[in-house]
Amino acid sequence: MPPAPASILPAAGAPFDLDESLRLAQQASERLSSSASPEEAIQAVLDWDGAMAAQQTWSASQSIRFRQDTSDGMAREAKARLDEAAAALAETRRVFLAALDALEAPLTEALAGRFGGAVLERWSCELRSFDPIIGDELAEEQRLQSEAMALTGGARVEFQGELKTLPAVAAFLTSPDRAIRRAAAEARWGWCAEHREVLDRQFDDLVRVRHDISSKLGRGSFTELAYDRMRRTDYGPDDVALFRSAIEEHVVPLVEEIRSRQAEALGLDGLSIFDEGVHGPGESPTPGGDAPWMEDRATEMFRDVDRTAGTRLGELFERMRADGLLDLAAREGKGAGGFCSFLPSLGVPFIFANFNGTAGDARVFTHEMGHAYQGFSSHGALELGDQRRCTSETAEIHSMSLEFLSWPWMELFFGDAAPRFRAEHLAQQMAFLPYGCAIDHFQHRVYDQPEASALDRHAMWAEVERRYLPWRDWGTVPHGKDGAAWQAQLHVYQYPFYYIDYVLAELVALQLMELSLRDPDEAWSAYQRLCETGGSKSFRSLVKDAGLGDPFDPEVVRAVAERSSAVLKELWSEGAGHPTG
Repeated sequence: MPPAPASILPAAGAPFDLDESLRLAQQASERLSSSASPEEAIQAVLDWDGAMAAQQTWSASQSIRFRQDTSDGMAREAKARLDEAAAALAETRRVFLAALDALEAPLTEALAGRFGGAVLERWSCELRSFDPIIGDELAEEQRLQSEAMALTGGARVEFQGELKTLPAVAAFLTSPDRAIRRAAAEARWGWCAEHREVLDRQFDDLVRVRHDISSKLGRGSFTELAYDRMRRTDYGPDDVALFRSAIEEHVVPLVEEIRSRQAEALGLDGLSIFDEGVHGPGESPTPGGDAPWMEDRATEMFRDVDRTAGTRLGELFERMRADGLLDLAAREGKGAGGFCSFLPSLGVPFIFANFNGTAGDARVFTHEMGHAYQGFSSHGALELGDQRRCTSETAEIHSMSLEFLSWPWMELFFGDAAPRFRAEHLAQQMAFLPYGCAIDHFQHRVYDQPEASALDRHAMWAEVERRYLPWRDWGTVPHGKDGAAWQAQLHVYQYPFYYIDYVLAELVALQLMELSLRDPDEAWSAYQRLCETGGSKSFRSLVKDAGLGDPFDPEVVRAVAERSSAVLKELWSEGAGHPTG
């Protein structure tokens, strides 16, 4: 088994004086409480931010090391220590936020003038989200999330005579051979079916502990608490419900058309679940090499982006390669998924992925590099970590937009197949929008009925799947046909209510995609502004300031859907993977 790459990232179990860090944060909070002038209050906030940066760097590095090898004993122990510290870390922030909340208006106004009102609003959300009385429940929630991660990260499936990870098996879902696709789907979902009871138990335990947390905090439901946890300040559940309805009305019919064209191109009467990843006959576009080869191509791409668009993407990427801040290749024991974490004390990001040789590698790669670039850009432009750190729907704009903005360089990865890659990428992103809404709607229903049984939850998913994904046909594939397909979505376990943020961000990214085709300079300029602004403003304010439409406006959803569909049809008409061509 190849090891994780060498890196400046602190090792699993690296020494960290948590008690000293907590003491420094406590001192800063006390100085904030006793501040007699705006200058004293501002300095106390800056000192507290420094202590938090050290804690966040330690926390991120230990989480990354655990996910790099979920079977490593030292990494498990370090992650367990981190989980046990969750309550203490949360209490550190609560003490600071309580001190902030108790300040007289002139000092609060001075802080808002220095750091921005949006940051103070999000701090208020956090303050409402924690109390020492939920410390034990928070530690239990962290433990359960780690347990779920370890289960899927350690999963092995026998396929084609070998034991493979779930991501490795998923790579075969884009095979031009339908029999191979079917076998891959049966193997992947068969593993889920075999582990259905433990997956149900893990989620039931998570729902229970989250409901207990919200009850102890006096909340009507975990949903209410989750929106505060997500630091959503300018929209709520009603706005999200309206957004989902707009997706259902304006996007679902367009995706049904895409699926119908796929079936026609493949010579099928209809698509089965294992056909959805294939948009036409022949081989789907795949990168021309492995992870190191892709890193070489990306170096060339980002250097050229710097030259033509005036970014610093190339500079950042080369630094990350040199410092071992990329871990892209799949390997045994590695946790599932892909993500980017920022290490504030080091001032650098870390990208984690599981490349499997499909076109998705290029998308995951550019996606996570978008997160990395935002952290890097705002780190140099903004003072506080909480100014730079975006709410997740804002953060996903940077990642999803870079997927589209990097289109002109896709020949580096796919050669002559790049036009088909672009068409399939857009088709897949449009098809994702209803799926993301289904995941969100399912979670709202789950936490509105926390006492529901596992069978009830499977029935809930089956209902929302029919509503948002009416074309989906599971046939005889196990697990999915029983309404349990949601169990393969790690976010449901790890990051409740996060998934709709991808959909909201996609509506913004699709606007930048269309703008880049008309005026690439303006699109890159808007993107750079968004990255530098980070989380210093609320989501809807950021979108408005960038000159883009509000995703919560049904007319914006309609217009984006129609323009994106027109771009897709143009790509098809040019022979870029036209399903009927």
